[in-house]
Amino acid sequence: MQARVSFRLGAVFGVIVFLTVIVSYLTLGRQLREVLQTGIGMELKRELALNREMLKGGAARADVEADPDGWADRIGSILDLRVTLIAIDGRVIGDSYIDRDKLSRIENHGMRPEVKGALSGSFGENARYSRTIKEQMLYMAVPVGSPRPFAVLRFAKPLYDIRLFEAGVRKGIERGLFFALLFSLVVVLLTAFFIARPLRRIAETAEKRVHGDFSGIIPSHRRDEIGMLARACNFMSEEIRKMSRSEEWYRAVFSGIREAIVVTDAACDIILLNPSASRMFRLSGAMFQSRPLTMLGDSGLCALIEGVHRSRTAVLKEELAVMTVKGVRTMQVSSMPVVRDGEFDGSVFVLNDITRLRNLERIRRDFVSSVSHELRTPLTSIRGYAETLLDGAMNDPEHAQAFLRIILQESEQLTALVNDVLDLSKIESGRIEYTYGPVDLSRVVEHSMEMLRPAFEKKEVKFELSIPPGLPPVQADEAYLGIVIRNLLDNAVKYVDAGTGKVRFRAFRTGDSVQFDVEDNGSGIAHQDLERIFERFYRVDKARSRQLGGTGLGLSIVKHIVLSHKGDIKVRSRLNRGSTFSVTLPMATDFSNTRT
Repeated sequence: MQARVSFRLGAVFGVIVFLTVIVSYLTLGRQLREVLQTGIGMELKRELALNREMLKGGAARADVEADPDGWADRIGSILDLRVTLIAIDGRVIGDSYIDRDKLSRIENHGMRPEVKGALSGSFGENARYSRTIKEQMLYMAVPVGSPRPFAVLRFAKPLYDIRLFEAGVRKGIERGLFFALLFSLVVVLLTAFFIARPLRRIAETAEKRVHGDFSGIIPSHRRDEIGMLARACNFMSEEIRKMSRSEEWYRAVFSGIREAIVVTDAACDIILLNPSASRMFRLSGAMFQSRPLTMLGDSGLCALIEGVHRSRTAVLKEELAVMTVKGVRTMQVSSMPVVRDGEFDGSVFVLNDITRLRNLERIRRDFVSSVSHELRTPLTSIRGYAETLLDGAMNDPEHAQAFLRIILQESEQLTALVNDVLDLSKIESGRIEYTYGPVDLSRVVEHSMEMLRPAFEKKEVKFELSIPPGLPPVQADEAYLGIVIRNLLDNAVKYVDAGTGKVRFRAFRTGDSVQFDVEDNGSGIAHQDLERIFERFYRVDKARSRQLGGTGLGLSIVKHIVLSHKGDIKVRSRLNRGSTFSVTLPMATDFSNTRT
């Protein structure tokens, strides 16, 4: 668990205050000792000066010389000091701390530092351990007597007394410092708490911003650094909110564009792919994510993008075959360089899939070519026979009648072609308004057979109808369903042999749908032609189809009608063994007509 800022600030400030108190205590102790020693030294010096002046008088000197030890005892008792009289030769002649009978056993003091100082000048001072009285002492000495000194007067005070006084003063200082430390710590903790509270609020708000919650603002009325930090956080939050909103708009816009958009940076790495581009190249991940260019998987497109980066120019509607998840597609590629602060910063590429457009253009060209060819053949025939008749064949009744029958047949073929083209155009454009309703297959088949019966009888083709009783009706437009069935039956009777031909119509239910098969034993369809028989003007046997009056549009019309009915059509065939066309249509759910 992370420590709060207030605790850490309190700890830091507390350590600082504690160290300050310790340093102050040690410094004050040293200074106190120096002050005490200086003060006692000054006091001893004044006492010495006073007594030296007193001893200049003849009576006082005579009194001292008469009984030096007694005088030392009296002065020492009055001043509460150790008073020592030392002869010029260094002998101790009086001492307030030592009995009279022991003075003769005291070692010579002539070499003591304070005595030497007093004899060599006017004042001597020293602090040391006294071997005589076994105690640490502060010594001060002056020569006495005028004009020539007769002795050295030495005052001494035990440093033990100084330490006792110092200890008492230290206790007072320690007590004061303790309370000062306690008060300082309380103040420090309160200060840390009040400093950390706005910081904690800023941290909590920043944590909310990290998780996408931009509600609320940080109070920024303070004029100190915390207020500046709060205002900066509020400003950054607003900028992040604007950037997030902009990113959502960009994401929505890019997601709604059906063209693939690829954005690269200056290093030619992909930094943005919209959903269309991700689906096109099967790339997962976020929209704004760095990816290497090679992940597109198409060398031609990668080479184009790298060339644009090298030249740093724009590309306008350049067509390129690109490998995608749907296979090879024709793409129209446009690009625009991104320049920031005068420096090239990448490019934006827009890939528009124009495969369907190019296929439609090809289909349109093929359609125009096929229609022109289909029209040219009957028109050429009609024109040729008409010119022959005008050249005199009309005067030959036998040939004229034959020519006129050919012209009539070609005209009927031309009319059928035009009608089929118009029907197919209406069906493909969606301009047909279907009237859906429940339709009985038996009735539609019987009506279609009435129209095709002459063709069946002419070729002596056997027809079999197999529709089980109780077969549910299909949901369809009866008129257009009739076109589907007539086209399939017409194709079947055309491509079976006369006399031995057989056509079978069979219907049955499959789940929620009804399927019917139109089966014949005709010439069949080669395997390589099966995938194309529903194309416009495609004929397996062009010469035979035109001879039989076929336009090449019947199966294309059938397929479009079936798909418009939400159905499906399939074909199975074997060469010289016959073909089977299977149509599946949804079963009628009710018996009320609906229009779409």
